[in-house]
Amino acid sequence: MKPRIRLAVLAPVLVSSLALGSAPLLAASAQAAAVPSLTCSVKQTPNTTGKYNVSVTGAQPGTTVTVRGGSATHQFIFATNADDDGNASTSGFIPAGKVTASNQDDKVTCGTVKQAEQKNAQDQYNAGFQRGLSETLKTCKQQSANQQGLVQPDPNYERGYNAGVDKALSSPKCQ
Repeated sequence: MKPRIRLAVLAPVLVSSLALGSAPLLAASAQAAAVPSLTCSVKQTPNTTGKYNVSVTGAQPGTTVTVRGGSATHQFIFATNADDDGNASTSGFIPAGKVTASNQDDKVTCGTVKQAEQKNAQDQYNAGFQRGLSETLKTCKQQSANQQGLVQPDPNYERGYNAGVDKALSSPKCQ
């Protein structure tokens, strides 16, 4: 009868120790699966027509990252090394077309120059709108982007600023 009692007592202990022993192995395999893959983005440099910033993440640290952009006839090619965190960036005048980044065996599309221009236009409009709205809500007086000390503001920023002013002036606070 004693051997059965020992087995009944020891069996749960053995099973739980096996489960705990495999936990570090499972954690190590989860870490290996969590290695970031290559990603990139392209953004238009504010107030500089045709110039773009390309940011790359997830590259192998210390290895070459190649950024390509443009079309078959007009190309932008730049190679740089990824830093210790696997990040790389470059900027330059990129012809219209698709922008890609490659590192080792990975290649990704960052977007197109047109998408970057559209995003920049929307970001400029939103920034202008927020500033026009907040500045006008303080005084409830008509203002222009030029009165805020901006010399030749981005046209999208100015449109957003004016829309923000109009929104503020039509708000209940300014009525």
